[in-house]
Amino acid sequence: MAEVVGDVGAGSPGFRARPASAARAEPAGAASVLPRGAVVGPFSGPRAAWGEHLERAAALYGDVTWELYDDRGEAETARQIAEAVVAEGRHTLVIGHFNSAGARAALPVYRSGGLPVLLPLATTPDLLADCGGTVLRWCPDDRAQAADLLAAVGAAGHTRIAVTHDGTAYGEGLARLVRDAWHAGDPARPGPAAGLPAGPVVSDGSGPATGAPPGVGPLATGLRTAAGAPGIVSAPGADAAALTALVVCGTHGGAARVGREWREAGFDGELYFTDDCAVDEFSELLGDANRGARVARMRGGPEAHVMAAFAAATEALTENPERTGRTLLAAVRTHADRAFTALGEPVAGSVGWDFVPVPVPVPAPAPAPSRTSTSSGGGGGHRGRAYDVIVVGAGVVGAATAAVLARQGARVALVAPMDGRRDHATAWSGGLVRAFEADPYLRGLALRSHQLAWGPAALVPGPYGFVPTGSLVLCGDADLDQAEKGVAELNGAGVPAELLEPGVIGERFPGLSVDGVSAAVWEPEGGYADPPRTARVYRDRALAHGARLLPARVRELVAPPGADRVRVLLEPGGPVEALAVVLAAGSGTGSIAGHRLSGSDAGRTKSIRYGFFHHPDTAGLPTVVDMVTGVWGRPQVSGEAAGGYMAGRPVDEWDVPAGGEDTLTDEHVAYIRQGAAARWPWLADPATRFLGGRQGVDLYTPHSLPHLGRERPDSRIVLATGWSGAGFKTAPAAAELAAAEALDVLSSI
Repeated sequence: MAEVVGDVGAGSPGFRARPASAARAEPAGAASVLPRGAVVGPFSGPRAAWGEHLERAAALYGDVTWELYDDRGEAETARQIAEAVVAEGRHTLVIGHFNSAGARAALPVYRSGGLPVLLPLATTPDLLADCGGTVLRWCPDDRAQAADLLAAVGAAGHTRIAVTHDGTAYGEGLARLVRDAWHAGDPARPGPAAGLPAGPVVSDGSGPATGAPPGVGPLATGLRTAAGAPGIVSAPGADAAALTALVVCGTHGGAARVGREWREAGFDGELYFTDDCAVDEFSELLGDANRGARVARMRGGPEAHVMAAFAAATEALTENPERTGRTLLAAVRTHADRAFTALGEPVAGSVGWDFVPVPVPVPAPAPAPSRTSTSSGGGGGHRGRAYDVIVVGAGVVGAATAAVLARQGARVALVAPMDGRRDHATAWSGGLVRAFEADPYLRGLALRSHQLAWGPAALVPGPYGFVPTGSLVLCGDADLDQAEKGVAELNGAGVPAELLEPGVIGERFPGLSVDGVSAAVWEPEGGYADPPRTARVYRDRALAHGARLLPARVRELVAPPGADRVRVLLEPGGPVEALAVVLAAGSGTGSIAGHRLSGSDAGRTKSIRYGFFHHPDTAGLPTVVDMVTGVWGRPQVSGEAAGGYMAGRPVDEWDVPAGGEDTLTDEHVAYIRQGAAARWPWLADPATRFLGGRQGVDLYTPHSLPHLGRERPDSRIVLATGWSGAGFKTAPAAAELAAAEALDVLSSI
């Protein structure tokens, strides 16, 4: 089967395509389809360093199709992903989430859908309490981290310590656990009633902003010796000035900021950081403040826990791909390298925490911008790992573009909402497929798409649900010149086509009127395909080659002249960055700010409307596009309205919001019947039954040609939008060109 890949970008200087040995082969048939699992984690944003553990494991354990979903460490995004994964029903197991808040939001959704979940990195205590045995946690939790941390501090000989956090809810929660662990170690120690602060262990995590040394003012709540072990003082003051160790709780970006501030204020004791800081980039973020610094790390390292979870899941899934739910989870237990409680927690003693030195950062010359570089200005300035390319829009053009890019080895995110709304044109397209177009540019795209996807190599019905009905384009006098040229081009490219006279048309297709028709382009290999299915196929190919799904709507693209990245502002969630962006948002293009087509410059949205009808005279009719009257139609061979014939008529409704629906009003149906009956007389017969209809929206440009290419010669934004109703059949070639433009951006870095 031909694929929209070719050798796009492979020879471009500065861009290294993925070696052929590293690319997963396309399934040859249903029998070779691999088991499918979802991997959810932060693959962009400030927590992306943790997502890299999941990425590496997914790449290593390739006997399962692991599809990556980017929750960016955001709880609401995590919940949306869980709902989408369950609704799609394509996965047998989930590995992730890294972020415990996201896991807490997502786990009830997975449980309701019967999906087992493996948590290799989520450490919040009691996370599994309401999961009913459908989850296995592979790592120790934060309650154990707090207890082990205090033990390590005491074993190092520290008798006076302080605990602070980075101002995040996550950091504050960890700091509270440290306080609680101190109480649990000796019930006789004074508690909150004896003056211990009941709020955050340290006031607000802001650090010694006044320049005052630690222990002065409200910045530190110290720990002091009680029966030979570290203890908590009831208030800062002179005792706190003698601190020998500081425990910093929080995210690795925020904790690094706090550590630097305490060093700058003169604190010279040991620094202890909690486990979010156990990533390679933390040393760089901490900088010179890392002297005498240690970090909590899951025993064996976090990647070992991730790899162990993937190994057990892969063994269970490949051993018997039919396993699901609790049966699958039981098999995972069997193949695991550790034992679990009935609730799904690792048994006591099988996991734990180590406290290892933070490595000293090695000075290096500033590198040239790289395709997967991390900008780490530290603390609040930390931007996180950027994508190579973000593709905005998961209709057929966007999904196919992501598939090309991922196959070529680019790090790609496909950004589209996963809220169940079908507001892209692909969802409502009639799916008409042919190689002929009257416009030479569009004809080139359609012909290339035929070679890539719609031709005989598609192995009807193939992955796209292609139905070869034959395609007939009816031409008036003004269209004859391009019709003749087009037929010659198609035949020259090996696509059978001929120009039919009106009399021949009438004889072959008696259910079709030829009034006003001068000739018709006949393509016996034309027909129609299933647009939503086609978009899913391309999306799945993108995911199979490592693309990530990022569920969100794009609000704005920020790409000032000379910037080395495009900043993509999302709803919901924070910003994400990429070295290039492909904008394939269709009718939603104008609502996205920050690019050349923002607002009305994109073109105008227009309603598309068609109905399905049943009448004996539709027998044998092909797919039809009428350049004389503007109507179009095709048979419906299977599925909804099977045995009917689709008929559409242009609608003069402009500037409408994106979206669509599965219903037509009586007025809509009457409008179609009245206008299309001139071409299909049986529509005027009262005996013709209406079977149903659809209406959607597409983006039309003033010149009826798409915006395809960089928005400006030096821009990092590639446009692939404004198809004026011609997007589906030309999507494979459009994706090839859009991907080539994006790869050209990468090769220029």
